[in-house]
Amino acid sequence: MLILHIGSPKTGTTSLQQFLNLNEDRLREGGINYMRAARSHIAHNPLPIAVTQRRDEALLRAILDEYRRDPDATHVVSSEVMFRILVAQRFHEVFPADLRAETKVICYIRRQDHYAEAIYKQRAKNGLVKVDRQAFLAAQMPKLRYSPLLASYADLVGAGNMVIRPFERRNFRGGDVVQDFAEGMLGLPDLEGFALPPARANPSLSVELTEMLGRIAHDRLVNVRELIRELGEMDDPDLISSRDTFSKADRLSVMRHVAEDNEALRRRYLPDTAQLFDLSDLDDTAESPALAPEAIARRSHAGALALARALQNRHRAAVEAAEARAAATVAAEPVPEPAAPPEAEPAPPPAYPIWFSEITPAGSRQGFFHWLGNHGAAFVQRSAAQLVVTFDNLHNVGDARPERDPWAAKFCAERNFSHLGIMSQSSDWFRDAALIDFFAKLARDGFFAQFDRVCFAGTSMGGFGALSFAALAPGCNVIAFSPQSTLNSALVPWEKRFANGRAADWSLPFSDAAETIAPVGRAYIVHDPFFVPDRMHATRLQGPEVIHLKAFGFGHKTALVANRMGLLKLIMEKGIDGTLTEAEFYRLIRARKDIFLYREAMAAALTSRGQDDRAQRFRAAFKRRRKAR
Repeated sequence: MLILHIGSPKTGTTSLQQFLNLNEDRLREGGINYMRAARSHIAHNPLPIAVTQRRDEALLRAILDEYRRDPDATHVVSSEVMFRILVAQRFHEVFPADLRAETKVICYIRRQDHYAEAIYKQRAKNGLVKVDRQAFLAAQMPKLRYSPLLASYADLVGAGNMVIRPFERRNFRGGDVVQDFAEGMLGLPDLEGFALPPARANPSLSVELTEMLGRIAHDRLVNVRELIRELGEMDDPDLISSRDTFSKADRLSVMRHVAEDNEALRRRYLPDTAQLFDLSDLDDTAESPALAPEAIARRSHAGALALARALQNRHRAAVEAAEARAAATVAAEPVPEPAAPPEAEPAPPPAYPIWFSEITPAGSRQGFFHWLGNHGAAFVQRSAAQLVVTFDNLHNVGDARPERDPWAAKFCAERNFSHLGIMSQSSDWFRDAALIDFFAKLARDGFFAQFDRVCFAGTSMGGFGALSFAALAPGCNVIAFSPQSTLNSALVPWEKRFANGRAADWSLPFSDAAETIAPVGRAYIVHDPFFVPDRMHATRLQGPEVIHLKAFGFGHKTALVANRMGLLKLIMEKGIDGTLTEAEFYRLIRARKDIFLYREAMAAALTSRGQDDRAQRFRAAFKRRRKAR
């Protein structure tokens, strides 16, 4: 799934992007990829800018390539610059067709009168508007209807893939937009252990002080950003204010202007809510206290004094800097030798992968590592009782970090299982002659026969690898999450996913898991029967020892959903030793009803059947259930 977070402006977008950027590595380990393609620093602003300038081909290709390397992950692209009708319309021409059904658009929208005030202050402090609030508001009125923009995105990805959230903090999880996005949109159970962006109340400067700053910015007398930093350090509540820009009559006029449009938005995107925004504060006929004459006078006085102090501080700093530069040029006496710099802190030790730490000359285990050109094989011998052979999925392809471990490396180390992990730098579904020859030689040399029990495991591409090479260890167990049986177009002409995999060499041995599965001891095929492509692959995988574990509502991400439920390790353990039963599996997965990914997979399955109404009711029931917890 690809998430396009399109803002809107003034809805905590920067904080969300800081969270995603700060936790990039940890999120990626959990199947959430904050896309590197088209990202500059913390946001993907280069993408919408390139789209409007019609030079987007390279960036969109990079996004598509990164997505295809790991289609099982949840990929996130975030830029409030995408909250523009021109960008949405241009996306219809250039957005990759095979991504549209996989894309979800997420947008936080602010009540229009509050949004107009925030935009006015933003532009006013930078000297970009005349100090004429009524003229500004009149010019903004046509832009305050959100339907045309959101409808354009809905036409692109489908209304069922639109998530619209009114920006009202009291309705957010923990009252915080970051927590709301992380838990509600990404499916994270909580934010424990995650790095959070710097806590800030994000105060709004008073409109009087904002307009004073704008005059300075317009005349380019001082760097306004430096002044704002100075003002931010002053502890004066009269410098901070909201609902101080437009009168209640103005705000009522705004909300009446957009009332019909807001009702259309509610019916289309939030049918279970009584109204799009809470307007109860407009029921009172009294004017906002912030617009009382004494309040305006107090803020104006405080703003002028604070601005004078800030200007004085900046002037003093400039004088001191000039004096320091002048003093540096005076050579009245010899300049002493500069003191030796303090000794640098020692660099932290490099992080090593688990397999390397154990089989290095100073390690405690025997093993090996072979690099075969596109694939690496890392083996650690811990116990003769159990060998686990695992294969990377697309999520790991392209990960060139030295500390990288194979899939399930930590799991195997914690249980003292011997582990052979295949790491991939190519999304070729292990259709590589060198890798196939390597496995065949292991079998000939009796490598698998030296262990009491052997299990092959993986997910998606890795699940195919586990099923295909298991034939070399007759009697072994296999546990494969959402596997493909093959990508040979002659055998599965209906499979349209995984373009790179379908283009691989399927004339090589071990290319059809429907054949290689025959000699296994017990093969667990975990798949969602509601997800048609995976069900069709599973149907090809038959045999007396094949056990189909139907993960209803998990979608293609069966391993990820099981992990979110805290069940993946238990399922793996029982699958490895062959004791997992269908009845136990179905009992374990009952808790899926509380998992966000389950909701999305089930809603997508209903939508694919043309049952949009049922999908909406299902989402609403899911929300009610979570709120009741």
